Amino acid sequence: MRERAEVLLCDNSELVSIVHEPAIPGDTGLVIIVAGGPQYRVGAHRQFVMLARQIAAAGLPVIRFDHRGTGDSDGDYRGFTDMDADIRSAIDHLFSTFPSLSKVVLWGECESASAAAYYAHKDARVSGIFLVNPWIRTEAGLAKTYLKHYYRQRITDPEFWKKVRAGEFSISASIKSIATLFYQVISNAGKKEATREPDLASLPLPERLERSLLLFQGEIFVLTSGRDHIAQEYRDFVDGSAKLQSLMALERAKFKEIAEADHTFSRTAWRVDLFDTTQKWLESN
Repeated sequence: MRERAEVLLCDNSELVSIVHEPAIPGDTGLVIIVAGGPQYRVGAHRQFVMLARQIAAAGLPVIRFDHRGTGDSDGDYRGFTDMDADIRSAIDHLFSTFPSLSKVVLWGECESASAAAYYAHKDARVSGIFLVNPWIRTEAGLAKTYLKHYYRQRITDPEFWKKVRAGEFSISASIKSIATLFYQVISNAGKKEATREPDLASLPLPERLERSLLLFQGEIFVLTSGRDHIAQEYRDFVDGSAKLQSLMALERAKFKEIAEADHTFSRTAWRVDLFDTTQKWLESN
């Protein structure tokens, strides 16, 4: 397996990438998309590097890259909601580098998971998407998650009641916080959806992800961390979406939760589980 740095062109900007070339390239490539924020293609705990090497060792060409305005790439930072051109450039480069390719899979975590879903249905070369803890953060969604999970856990936590008895807990501040969360949930519930079909990019993040996934006809794998509010917000949204529940019940859609994992899979056991799950799914498709 060989690794090399290569520069991609994207709308007059240069994107810095690392290509991982297997000894014998297969017909499926993997595009690892960095997070939407000011992160770097090595990823949290170097996990993008290690994932790319493991998948390339299994025979799949891999590319990971810094999109515009992040890492070593130039151009203006556009965020994860506007990464289509960047992703397309990475796919184009992978196909031009490896003539054996007939399809690619997009792999993203957090914001880049959502970016992958937003793009996938627009490119017939994308046969699958692997989404890790998709980001669909809204004020109302976060408020629901905290009310449903965080405060419920707190009142059953012995340490919480120790603080109450010791006078280390502010009841007034807690009531104010809960009231704010209820207001965010209620005010959002009062908003009516537009009657006309909106442009996907104009939709709130949860609805945009839902519509994008429904439009995509390829293989889908969603993996979430059990100890992560971002993942919980996504799971809560799916629980309230009959369309997504129907989609995830299809044979081509898979879901897994690593119960004890945090958002970035910071422990070796969690990371190994994530990587092995990714590899097995790729090899089965």
